[in-house]
Amino acid sequence: MNRISDLTRRLWAALLALCLVLALTLPVFAEGESETADTAEKETFHIGTVDDLLQLADSCRLDSWSKNRTVYLDADLELTGSGFAGIPSFSGVFEGQGHTISGLSLVDDGSVIGFFRYVQKEANVRDLVVRGRAMPSGSRTTVGGLAGSNAGTLHNCRFEGVSSGASIVGGIAGNNLVTGVIESCITTGSVYGAHFIGGLAGQNHGIIANSTNAASVNTTVEQNDIDLSSLTLNDLIGTENAADITDIGGIAGQSSGVIRACMNRGTVGYQHMGYNVGGIAGSQTGYIEGCVNYGTVYARKEGGGIVGQMEPSSTLQYTKDTLQELSEEMTTLQALVDRACDDASAASSDLSNQLHNLQNSVTSSRSAIENLLKQAEDGLSISSQTVKTDLTQFKQNLKDTTGDASDPNATKQPDGAIIDPGYSIGDLTGSSSEEETTAAAPEESADTAPAEQPAVTEDAPAEQTDQPAAEDTPAEQAESDTAREAHSQPDPGTAADDSDPTVGPMPTPDQNQADTGYIVEEPENKDIAKDLVDGISDAIPDSVDVEIPKVELTNRDAITASKNDLSSNLTGIGDIVSSLNTSASGNSQALINDVRAISNQINKIGQTLSGASENVNRDADDIVDDVSDDDTDDDVEAKVTNCINSGTVNADLNAGGITGAMARENDLDPEDDYTTAGSESLNFTFKTRVVARDCTNYGTVSAKKQRAGGIVGDAEMGSVIDCRGFGTVDAEDAAGVGGVAGVSKSVIRDSYAKCRLSGSKQVGGIAGSGATIENCRAMVMIESGSEQIGAIAGIVNDPLDGSVTGNTFVDTGTAGIDSVSYKGIAEPLSYADFAAQENLPSDFSSLCIRFVTEDDSLVQQYYIPYGSDFPTDQLPPVPHHEGQYGSWEDVDLTNMTFDATIHAEYNSMNTVRQSQEKRSGRSIVLVEGSFDTTDELMLHEIDDAPQTLGTLVEAWGLELPADTGHTLRYMPPETTDNTVLWVKTDAGWQQAETSVDGSYLTCTAPAGTTAFAAVQVPASKVPLLAAACGAAAALLLVILFIARKRKKRKAKKAAEKAK
Repeated sequence: MNRISDLTRRLWAALLALCLVLALTLPVFAEGESETADTAEKETFHIGTVDDLLQLADSCRLDSWSKNRTVYLDADLELTGSGFAGIPSFSGVFEGQGHTISGLSLVDDGSVIGFFRYVQKEANVRDLVVRGRAMPSGSRTTVGGLAGSNAGTLHNCRFEGVSSGASIVGGIAGNNLVTGVIESCITTGSVYGAHFIGGLAGQNHGIIANSTNAASVNTTVEQNDIDLSSLTLNDLIGTENAADITDIGGIAGQSSGVIRACMNRGTVGYQHMGYNVGGIAGSQTGYIEGCVNYGTVYARKEGGGIVGQMEPSSTLQYTKDTLQELSEEMTTLQALVDRACDDASAASSDLSNQLHNLQNSVTSSRSAIENLLKQAEDGLSISSQTVKTDLTQFKQNLKDTTGDASDPNATKQPDGAIIDPGYSIGDLTGSSSEEETTAAAPEESADTAPAEQPAVTEDAPAEQTDQPAAEDTPAEQAESDTAREAHSQPDPGTAADDSDPTVGPMPTPDQNQADTGYIVEEPENKDIAKDLVDGISDAIPDSVDVEIPKVELTNRDAITASKNDLSSNLTGIGDIVSSLNTSASGNSQALINDVRAISNQINKIGQTLSGASENVNRDADDIVDDVSDDDTDDDVEAKVTNCINSGTVNADLNAGGITGAMARENDLDPEDDYTTAGSESLNFTFKTRVVARDCTNYGTVSAKKQRAGGIVGDAEMGSVIDCRGFGTVDAEDAAGVGGVAGVSKSVIRDSYAKCRLSGSKQVGGIAGSGATIENCRAMVMIESGSEQIGAIAGIVNDPLDGSVTGNTFVDTGTAGIDSVSYKGIAEPLSYADFAAQENLPSDFSSLCIRFVTEDDSLVQQYYIPYGSDFPTDQLPPVPHHEGQYGSWEDVDLTNMTFDATIHAEYNSMNTVRQSQEKRSGRSIVLVEGSFDTTDELMLHEIDDAPQTLGTLVEAWGLELPADTGHTLRYMPPETTDNTVLWVKTDAGWQQAETSVDGSYLTCTAPAGTTAFAAVQVPASKVPLLAAACGAAAALLLVILFIARKRKKRKAKKAAEKAK
């Protein structure tokens, strides 16, 4: 029986184990089956008609329907009148097979609009052409011809038409997300809007590669509903605001992703309108490589051939600041007070109550610090201020720290320690006057702390060293109430509007100071210590000026309240500790030790507050660390490299051949262009970088007001490395004009300029106004500039401070920097020595002669040796313009020493040419037709004449266009009577039908006429000639009549024979 029972139990146990195994494994199998089903390829879908496309759009309302499904477009489609409103979501493969979908019309209200509204991460759309318009109304943001939002891949697609909206508008995609790829795509037509508008993508966070824009981007005011009549002068010259047009690019309006090997051929922008306008990207913090722009760029401010504004990539690195240290010290103090409360449980109720009050005050102080930390995390900005630190009172107080034990104000402790109950915790308000500010701060060289901290002595271990313990009270408070000054409370009589909303200097603790904060003296060495302290005091200067950043806080009132609350709580702690020192003498040694530990911790907190200013007493260069000049080939953040601009750039302010500006956007930056490292605190450093490397500009750069450069208009930060400015910089009325940078406050290194420059002032071959310029080469022609002109720089801070070095230029009469040359810094060389330098671009080895149309389109370019003549027989033909004739501008092309650009000039076609020869002040010959010159007609007498009756008056040779006939008017020397005109062509002389028009004889000169002759027929022979002609005509008629009669007779005989 037991065996059966045991066997039954075993069977049940096995069955239960099996159930458990199945329960655990079945969900796994089910999940595997689900995943298999989710990844299994679905049945393909074919589109042959518009109805098929509408069915696809309806099915794709469910985002999973298209996943792992391939869709084939098998025919061209015309969507006009179909009601197609876009495919809502697509996650599969769309094979366009080169077919075209025409008649797209997306005009309803909405946002995220395109042929595909959402292209999901797994999707792949390829070989598709879409024609039509994506022009929604309503909110109309995130609009693209192919995709509103793209997270997948768009390959070899083309959009032809119009894409428009309010913001984030592109010809291919409105928003290209971080996983999105646009490759080998083309846009033609027109793309326009107000913010983040690009020929291919409005915003790019992913990759755009090998793609081309041929569409016009924001080229007319009417497209953007701008009322020019409502614009004021302030609108035109003021800074940007939310209503302005911003971030417009030939490829992308704004890019934080990658743009590689793309080309723009469309015009971008409208004259005097728009901020951040570029041939490739309007603004960017990402990576642009190998791109070319041929389109013209127009902007109000920040216009660039490649990028309108290059914004830096920044890392915000936080380090522990004083408030955080203070919070940690308060936590330690809390633990000490809690322990003292436990030890006081057997002591008197009065002492226990005091400790509990202290405990509550510490808790309140910790809360106040946490609240202050929270408030300090909100917005702040950094500027600088000079703090004059007055150390006079501090020196006197330092001498007083060698106090006497017999001081009646001191309270005797059982062990002989002296603790002054009148010490302060220090000022936390950090307020400073807008006038000259003074503050008591630590003098680092003396290794001391400010006064107002009492001297405290006690018996201590021999290894403890003498250290001053002190805390500061800012002198700028200047309060008459000494009690309020001691507790660092704000002046109640000070108006809120008069205070400075800043967190002022807060000194950091001295790391060499003992944790106790006491000055330890052995009785027998008291005089020695006093002499030492007096010597230190005398060595300290009376005052010191300190340049510190001023941290502007936006939530001023909240921070002021938090600081005052903290100050009040810390003051209360000091009062309670003073009372404890007085009453602790009658209690146990453990409690005394607790109070001492609390006192030591209070001193340590005071030292933390005293040292706070050292944490924020940093130079601006320490706060923002520009690491751009450390750029390597592997760096890809905030960088434009290996790009070429050949298009014209026009802007009112900040125009550059590659980028209009390298700076952080202060007003309308929609992104947080930095990453963070560490927990938030008031101690931070910005690691920033923005780099233009290995870029070349050939296009003309023009600015109306300020800052124009061959590479960058305004370089507030970053580095320009190995770049070449070869295009004309024409900014005759602008200040700050340079072959590489108009104005640079950063680094220009290993860069080159070979161009013509014109500006009002601060005109330089490398930089109009520069900072660091290293190893650059310039061969420039400065055509205008009133002051601060140089072949290297118009002006720099100090040419001899080492920031400018190793630069050379071709000596054409203009000195290196502000009319002075410096050997080894900005050194002039002959052309031969200049050209012999190593690593010089090949463009310097010869001169380039470019022939261009009136819109700077290249017709032909030639390269000739330096100092040679250009062969005039190699002038290229002037491009033909209907109804106009053209010629090359008149330029001296002999002994050339600089590049030249020759423009075609066009005039309306001339309808009359007149001969240089005249009679009675009037031209002998007038020729009417269509001529490409206004030059007088050149005649030459000829001996050849027609063989005819009459007298030859005169014969003239002339040159006329051979492809068409002309009307010729001739003035004979005496009379027009009995005079006829003959014209000569390749077929010989022939008499022209001649008529009389006033003093001129008129005839038609056929194509190919090379000469004409006037023949006067004798008057007496005219009637005879007419009679002879009449008789001949009559005889001819008779002969014809006889011949006709004979023909009829022969026909009649032939008919009779046939019968």
